[in-house]
Amino acid sequence: MDPRKRKVTVALVLVGVVLAYLIATAASSTTMYYLTVQEALARGKDLEGRWIRIQGHVPGDTIRWDSREFLLTFEVSDGRQRVPVVYRGVRPDNLIDGTNVVLEGAFNSAGVFEVDRLLVQCVSKYEAADRPGASAPKYEEIDVVLYESYDSGWRGVR
Repeated sequence: MDPRKRKVTVALVLVGVVLAYLIATAASSTTMYYLTVQEALARGKDLEGRWIRIQGHVPGDTIRWDSREFLLTFEVSDGRQRVPVVYRGVRPDNLIDGTNVVLEGAFNSAGVFEVDRLLVQCVSKYEAADRPGASAPKYEEIDVVLYESYDSGWRGVR
């Protein structure tokens, strides 16, 4: 092989390696699975301060809303175990007894899950009436289930 073809081949291989690396790192940083309540509790202190997703349902008797502080507290359950949750932001209208949720955030040192982003499963396929000046809701599909997405009022380091 002459030197010119060798240089072109080496350059193409390097470009291919760089592209493969960029694709692999982009895919790994955007892919995130959620833990069940049981899995999160089993890992305990290992998860403290780490940004994760938790999936479960909300027992209605645990929902507490403070409209002055925009503070929503509730528990998320898998039917056997429960995790206390705190969320700062607008209360989702469809957060009711038995609603399935996916929570993104981290456990604090007291074992309470502080939510940065709350995804609430859509309970039906209705469309809300247009409201002047209101922003449209965001939707996200996770494992073939449609969730409404709400961002927390916290803008922490995560």
